[in-house]
Amino acid sequence: MWPDAPERNDEPFTLLDGRTENVDLLLRSGATRFLMSYDLMIRRQSVLAGYLARVAVHLVLDEAHGMKAGSASQRGAFLLSIATRGPSRYSNWDAVAAGFWRSRVSTGISMAGSRARLADSTRRAPREVLASIYVRTTKQELGLPPVRRHFHQVGMARGQMALYGVVRNEALRQLSVAIKGGAGLDFIGARRSVMRLLQLSVNPILALNSMAGEVVGLQSGIVDEVLGEGPSEKMRAVVDHARRLAGEGYKSVIWTIFTDTISELERMLADLNPVSLFGAVPAGEATNPDTREGRLRRFHTDAACHILIANPAAAGEGISLHTVCHHAIYLDRSYVSTHYLQSMDRVHRLGLPPDVETHIHLYQTKSPVGLGSIDLSVSRRLATKLRNLQQLLNDPDLHQVALDEEDADDPVDYDVGLQDLVDWVDELEGRAKGEDEDAG
Repeated sequence: MWPDAPERNDEPFTLLDGRTENVDLLLRSGATRFLMSYDLMIRRQSVLAGYLARVAVHLVLDEAHGMKAGSASQRGAFLLSIATRGPSRYSNWDAVAAGFWRSRVSTGISMAGSRARLADSTRRAPREVLASIYVRTTKQELGLPPVRRHFHQVGMARGQMALYGVVRNEALRQLSVAIKGGAGLDFIGARRSVMRLLQLSVNPILALNSMAGEVVGLQSGIVDEVLGEGPSEKMRAVVDHARRLAGEGYKSVIWTIFTDTISELERMLADLNPVSLFGAVPAGEATNPDTREGRLRRFHTDAACHILIANPAAAGEGISLHTVCHHAIYLDRSYVSTHYLQSMDRVHRLGLPPDVETHIHLYQTKSPVGLGSIDLSVSRRLATKLRNLQQLLNDPDLHQVALDEEDADDPVDYDVGLQDLVDWVDELEGRAKGEDEDAG
């Protein structure tokens, strides 16, 4: 609220949160200015759609790239559905622009021009078209000191590697069917297998919870070995890293894409009084310790709170950590480049003193030669997306981020071969032969 605003323009914002009934009551309260998160928008689509259908609304989207997937994402599909016309045929940035032109939506991007410019994009370079409809200020132009990115490769324990190999084979089978488009096409199953590989590279015990009866070739010997090993080597390394930073007086943020892993990290780092942010944490007053704002306030002001553990999909936007935190640790990453870029910006943004170094620590799980590394796949795809975005926007900051990915060592364990893995699987499943049997 602005005390000196002209008449009728000083109304404070009403924060939308809670159950559907609560959101509906707030919308019917007579207030005219509301603030909400994208996550709440997804969870309360019906009541919001009803309100927008009966009330003339000026909708402002901050971080508008969040709808760039168009109808392929829940966020984009809902925003396109509330526009005055049907879903756009455009994708990515075109989906954003199409949504803006056909609805009364303001964005964090400065928009200008007309539909003609969008149609003209088929005859002009994308960079030229976008240059006429948005404004982007680079970090170099802001005078921010450069980020230092560090890649850390960590090996797998024997049981984890055996389980990874079994799930990798199942994922390869499903993906092969999906790519060929033959009978039994199952994109959802293939995607689930990829997500399992991502989780297996971090937290194999929690990954087991969703595998029972679904993965072909999963034997009790492998399961017992994984359960006996406990948290992965990568998880332990990240926890140790956060402890070292805390011992040196630094606060750090740990990023992970899995909510269950957030809970496990909270348990492992309980003595450092961590706070966590993920989709189920509601927005609210900073005085409430159970809200997003309350947890952020504690991280900023409580000297005993050394760690923030967060999901980049839920906390990668709209928060600032750079005044108290200069170390970001990535336990894992998804294929979504936006999540990576936005989460990095939480600790590297305007207002950072010129003499402060920002460190990004990226942990990757090493896999045997020939087995395939899911973390290497993520890094390679992120580098490609970042490179394309850098060329589109002519942004030197993105060039450096992509270059760091491309120059990093591959997370490949050259000390372990495929035959070693086969032997481990046989041993854990009780099929290994002794030396005497081999000689005979």
